[in-house]
Amino acid sequence: MRCKGYQLTRYADDWVVTCESAAEARAAVAAALRILNELGVQLHPQKTRIVHVRQGFEFLGYKIKRGKQLRLPPGKIRSGAQSGALYAFPREKSIRRFMDQVRALTGRRVPLKTKGLIEELNPVLRGWGHHYKRAHVRTLFHRLDGWVVRRIRSHRFKRWRNGGWRQLPETKLYGGYALVNLIQLIPTIAPRKRESS
Repeated sequence: MRCKGYQLTRYADDWVVTCESAAEARAAVAAALRILNELGVQLHPQKTRIVHVRQGFEFLGYKIKRGKQLRLPPGKIRSGAQSGALYAFPREKSIRRFMDQVRALTGRRVPLKTKGLIEELNPVLRGWGHHYKRAHVRTLFHRLDGWVVRRIRSHRFKRWRNGGWRQLPETKLYGGYALVNLIQLIPTIAPRKRESS
């Protein structure tokens, strides 16, 4: 495909070809069908689609789409984001699966103390957070951090609405218990390590 001049992005058997027009995309699909038929492999009919980038597409757990507008004025944006540029977000299905994992680990009947619960939770938070940390997730990670803290307090005090913020403030959870903070995994937000002199 690359020898034929197509822009191909691939991971294992998942791939995306980016084209300038719908006609070029149809030609790319036809070329892929010919190449794969020679190899004795077929394209998955439900997963093979031609879409405009404004509609977005899913790839490796991400929704990739052209951003319509930015909420901040250009002078306040430090990340290099631009209106009309491509943006990647975790798929809704990926977010739901992550939340289901956290729910299973933090259920009120789970027989763990807070320290043990956080030790079980941290690999899930770290793994999911590292996978998506380079996408546009600042708002999402901030929301999920708050939700995870409420899940931990709910587990500890056996109900959702409680005064857990007094006994388990975020400073204690992130500092004393070393709970993984998703938003701190984002490279542009993470505190920089000081160079030794």
